[in-house]
Amino acid sequence: MKNGRRWWAKRHVGIVLAGILGVSQAFAGGSIYSRFGVGDLLYYGSSRIDAMGGAGIALIGDGFINRLNPAGIARISHTRISGGFEYSNFSSTDKFGTSTFGYGSYKGLAFGIPIAKDYGIVMLLESSPYSSINYVVEQADSQLSQKFYGKGGLSLLSFGGSYSPSSTLTFGAKLNYVFGRVRQFIKFDFADGTYSDSELDRSDFYSGFNFTVGTIYEGMGDLFHSPSLKPLAVGLVLSTPTVLSVQQERYFITTQTTDTTYTNSGHVDLPLAVGFGASYLISSRYYLTGDVYYQNWQSANFFGQHPAEIRNNTRIAVGFESLPQRETESYGKRIAYRAGIYYNSTYYNLNNTPINELFLTTGMGLPIGPDARLNIGLHIGTRGTTTNNLQRDTIFRLTLSISASEVWFMKFEDE
Repeated sequence: MKNGRRWWAKRHVGIVLAGILGVSQAFAGGSIYSRFGVGDLLYYGSSRIDAMGGAGIALIGDGFINRLNPAGIARISHTRISGGFEYSNFSSTDKFGTSTFGYGSYKGLAFGIPIAKDYGIVMLLESSPYSSINYVVEQADSQLSQKFYGKGGLSLLSFGGSYSPSSTLTFGAKLNYVFGRVRQFIKFDFADGTYSDSELDRSDFYSGFNFTVGTIYEGMGDLFHSPSLKPLAVGLVLSTPTVLSVQQERYFITTQTTDTTYTNSGHVDLPLAVGFGASYLISSRYYLTGDVYYQNWQSANFFGQHPAEIRNNTRIAVGFESLPQRETESYGKRIAYRAGIYYNSTYYNLNNTPINELFLTTGMGLPIGPDARLNIGLHIGTRGTTTNNLQRDTIFRLTLSISASEVWFMKFEDE
């Protein structure tokens, strides 16, 4: 009987997957879109940049760590630490109804350590999320309840630095270790007690290395002999393609046993990504920013094949920031105010339907110490469509991060 139950469960895996690929019949939470590729791609430069629509490739300064472009850390004058948290709420709708799901996630930790300030040499240590998988889909009838869910994602551990050969030009680079575990489950609960409840566990561990290089140029005014272009900065960032190694394991779990049914290894392509950005400082108080970011997923293979549900990804963002006034006793005037908008043609393409998203963002940076800020960001937007048996997500995100500096290294003159 045990072998018969195992055969029954394995036989129905394909049926369950086919149903989920075609339609979410009764989802319990999270976005089913994150089931594809390597999950939802997380474009995170800092909570400051996040509140500005994610547009920050050309931002450079002393008060934050730019995780989008390593050239943006060259002005850091004291050791800076940044870490954050995000809460996400999904309200997902298909033709069967609406479900709400929320969860919290860690936004990583970064250190910017100045080595030689006169040359813009700053060391970067960073841990950041790269992608996220979090969804639950349920299907049930009078005899069987089936739950299909996944969790996990990819992360980056990065080491890099910046260098400024002149006052208007900076370069940056970082080596990224890309890694993470993705787990996907199918759980069978039988109403008939003569059958054993069971679970299929798919576990994939990804690992590999790539580089991110970037530059920021602030000499447009001198280059074109135009005073109106002096506040303009342009930036370029590129992440090299790489091939991730994937270790696969499959488990069949019942109340009595856990069996390893399959092990394998393979490869998944992480494609080239390139972004261009510009920032313009008005009256030394107001920043306007804009970015275009592109990733060539059409060239990516997953275990030797290109998935039909994956396409190229383009993200367009614009942002605004009102900088705080430093020399004032008014707390309100020392707050930074931010807003932005972005459109993302995601790398999902399901049922011959491109999945796009549009978000509005806002936020502020609250001073909480001599050189420390609590950054708060709000995102609200939509993704996807209910046509062609798909689902539309209404997404709300709240991000919180603390950015602070500390004097770690000081030079003392000999007496």
